[in-house]
Amino acid sequence: MIPQKALHFYLEEEKKRPKYIGHTYIVFEKFDGWYGYKDPGKPIMSRNMRPIPSIDWMNSILEKDFIRGRLIFEVMLEGIKDFSELNGILNRTVGDYAAKNAYLVMHDYVEHMQIPFYKRYERLVEKVNHLDNERVRLALPFDETSSVNTWKKIAKDVWGKGSEGIILKRSDGFYGSGKRNFDLMKIKEEVTLDLLVVGMDIGLGKYSGTLGSLKCKDKKGRIHNVSGMTDEQRHAWWETQAEKESIIGKVVEIKAMKIMKDGSLREPRFKCIRQDKTEFDID
Repeated sequence: MIPQKALHFYLEEEKKRPKYIGHTYIVFEKFDGWYGYKDPGKPIMSRNMRPIPSIDWMNSILEKDFIRGRLIFEVMLEGIKDFSELNGILNRTVGDYAAKNAYLVMHDYVEHMQIPFYKRYERLVEKVNHLDNERVRLALPFDETSSVNTWKKIAKDVWGKGSEGIILKRSDGFYGSGKRNFDLMKIKEEVTLDLLVVGMDIGLGKYSGTLGSLKCKDKKGRIHNVSGMTDEQRHAWWETQAEKESIIGKVVEIKAMKIMKDGSLREPRFKCIRQDKTEFDID
């Protein structure tokens, strides 16, 4: 089986009749790890279908129980959140001590491709619980729902905590070898840009009376309303003129789902002040 691919939610959302409408999805965090899988009697493999020698030592753990189908997971390293650092360590050779910090976050178990996901996940829960190993952990769902608004809210909450996004798995969807369709979708921030802060807008609801969004300008003069700040940042930057001046006029790094055809940004979110930059993006 070739690894299944996730469809970008926003591409499906732009269609006149999105195929996900009316279908129930199980919602998981999208871990910023290294995709891996293991088939019975075979070594742990990466998405490009090559062995991962730096975690060969984990094969024996999985062979104890996961022997009937394909186990699919994210390879993570304790204490390491930066993907480039994780990638460098996992690319090293057999015996590298740093890879001994690896653990696996399990999110699918495919005994054959005609089993719907909700049943695959039930089997996965049984397997992980039976294995009972601290290096083998279960991806836990946030929700099971057909509500698009709920998916988007969970994605925003996850982004606010610094995570990459969410994965949507259709409850009754089958595993599609090498396919990209609405059975498996992801909502993540795809674009990273540096923009110039030129103003602020007051918030509404929860953020009434404090900073709601930053007004950020690109090189063509387009203004983008950016959210995603912490509560502490919102209150601090809104409180006094001196604090406003500490952010207005600064270049900030933002992430967004995509750049639209009209140049606007979908779901732009603040990440940090770029103290090292005075230039900003989008020509």
